[in-house]
Amino acid sequence: MSVPDRPQLDPPGAGIPWHERQLIGAGIRAAANFLSKDRITELFRREGERAIALGRSVDEAQGRRRVLVGRFFGIEDSSRHWSIFMALEHLVIVNSAIAATLPRLYSGLDVPDAVRVEDFKPVPEAGPEQITDLANVVERYTDMVDKLGNLRAGIRYPHPWFGELSAAQWHALAAVHNSVHRRHVQRILRALH
Repeated sequence: MSVPDRPQLDPPGAGIPWHERQLIGAGIRAAANFLSKDRITELFRREGERAIALGRSVDEAQGRRRVLVGRFFGIEDSSRHWSIFMALEHLVIVNSAIAATLPRLYSGLDVPDAVRVEDFKPVPEAGPEQITDLANVVERYTDMVDKLGNLRAGIRYPHPWFGELSAAQWHALAAVHNSVHRRHVQRILRALH
């Protein structure tokens, strides 16, 4: 559905429902425990590439058009009124931050700043450059992860919704997050037509 004015949504950082936090957190931990680093990287790459392909399927005007989508599992209410390019920019921002965090955790170095979900939101002006930016981030991220050893080593760092996570769990979160926002882009695309 298209909404001409800005709808009333929860503020950024309000989060997702408790039961979704619990289920996603358990899924992240299970994936990090039972899937290899390479399998998680493959999932990360596949979901990122699918989001990129969806972004390439629209013209610039469609990609910039904000639409309201219904809330679905894993999506924060404040993220429901985005454009396709905003969703892609969000993936660029989050994947870049996780890519900067993983080597620190792996090496046992503290991460200086706390994660605040509201700091990872895109700008309404996001444009088609996000397609190339996301493609570049997916490549850099996967190359960086391939060079790291056992991501289960090192220290933990807290996520505001999912608690203390190891590097392996942050890596699993990145793959899950790509999947959530790939589905987000699909819903935006459907709402445009």
